[in-house]
Amino acid sequence: ITIRWEKDDTKAHKVTPYFQNILQTLNLPPAIEHIIRHSHPNPNIPFQKAIHDIIAKSKPRTKHENDHNLLILHYAGHAYTKNGQLTFAETATATSEKTINADTYLLKDIKTAHLDTLLILDHCFLGNIPTRAPTIPNRVVEVLAATSTQTPRNRISPENTFTAKLAEEISRRQRSGHAYIEFSDVFQTLKSHEKRDKLRPTHALLVGVGSVVLPLSGSGTVDPGTIAPVCTVLFSVSVTEGLTTEEMGQLKAWMGKLPCYAGLELDRVYPGKAMCLVLRSALSVYAKLHRVQGYSLIAEGVGAP
Repeated sequence: ITIRWEKDDTKAHKVTPYFQNILQTLNLPPAIEHIIRHSHPNPNIPFQKAIHDIIAKSKPRTKHENDHNLLILHYAGHAYTKNGQLTFAETATATSEKTINADTYLLKDIKTAHLDTLLILDHCFLGNIPTRAPTIPNRVVEVLAATSTQTPRNRISPENTFTAKLAEEISRRQRSGHAYIEFSDVFQTLKSHEKRDKLRPTHALLVGVGSVVLPLSGSGTVDPGTIAPVCTVLFSVSVTEGLTTEEMGQLKAWMGKLPCYAGLELDRVYPGKAMCLVLRSALSVYAKLHRVQGYSLIAEGVGAP
């Protein structure tokens, strides 16, 4: 589903085709288009109904833990944080009657639905995402979003929007013969182009510690897992009970067997009552751990280690 306001001032109707192109490249059916009508006195009501309807359509017929259906939801237009809540707005100066509380009428339902969900939010900054407990639910709710670093949303041409850059990168990978895409890896590439594209991509997992992976149409001769990452980060992991010398050796041996795209390097160890490990990895790897309790970002940089 792709969502936009009827009378927004961002040319969102010209961004929708880029999202439809993404779906076509991924061999997925065209998205339903939900247009938030200017004349409706309370846009929250039809918006929530549209979300409930698409969730009901997308749910697997059974609730077996191995059943996975994927919902991809795209929003183009104004958004901001109001009272700590993600809010969609018709225009940058919209009154409260022309806004939608996305935390209440979107994220709350998405997080509890028996679905994997990918949210693509064009011109939204992700703030106040809560820390997740270090559990691994058998589900993923993944968010990709971006804001411009220089230009107001209503002055960005459609071909320079986050959706367009996302479509461009996915098409490039298809032309290069990639067998599949992992969206945390696509985020990593767009992050490395941040200065060039004048966009600030952000990534968050609201549920789970995985990333959506989808096959690409085409020859599919290139395994993306063999390609070295373009962005690396340093992060810390708090280990409550610490590790013995033998366990540390086993950890290093396990890390040595990981493929290059998902590799981990042990940078430093700070022993103590609560041991702290400093690790280096691809940004796409850390993105799946960010905001999990016990994991903290130290620094990020562009370039292979």
